[in-house]
Amino acid sequence: MNTAPERGAVEIDGVARPALIFPLTLEGIRRKRLSQAIWFVPLLAFIVIYAVLLIRIGTRTDTTSHILRVFVIAMEGLFIAIAVWLIRSWRKPGFVALLREGVYSRSGIGPVLVPWETITKAGVHKLAGVLSLGLLTNTTPRHGPFWLRANRPIQRRLTGWDFSYPLVVIRGAAEFERLVRSCVADPAERSRISAV
Repeated sequence: MNTAPERGAVEIDGVARPALIFPLTLEGIRRKRLSQAIWFVPLLAFIVIYAVLLIRIGTRTDTTSHILRVFVIAMEGLFIAIAVWLIRSWRKPGFVALLREGVYSRSGIGPVLVPWETITKAGVHKLAGVLSLGLLTNTTPRHGPFWLRANRPIQRRLTGWDFSYPLVVIRGAAEFERLVRSCVADPAERSRISAV
């Protein structure tokens, strides 16, 4: 999995920027189909359970049935949306890219740009047996999903880092880790990213 990164460009806010792109892949994960089934089978079970509940409520017209019907339909939609999101994430895992501006990732959680200026520390940590590169920042990035502001403190509490990049799923993980550490330590390295 220590292949060289791809040179290319990523588009952020409609502007193409030169980058070193490290594709994400599920190839490095042992028993990936089993882990996918462990997540997907309960989702399917919940979808079926809520479909059965919806049928059982049927055409009753009392107030309780209306409230239950709305709740069951909302939960059914939620579980279907999660299932679609999981399938989409497994089929197209995304990438992590190093730009002159920072570390950019596009995955199932959405696009996130962590600017170099906000990164205070980079280091390796292990959570649940998965070796990851962690980044500590002094602020929440402005390019990211709307819920990132709430997730960052939870992530810091669980792992000790604001952002974690699991090295097992990054193609060229050793080079990614080396480049991130050098760019955090030496700001002059950041300007050479597109030339590497």
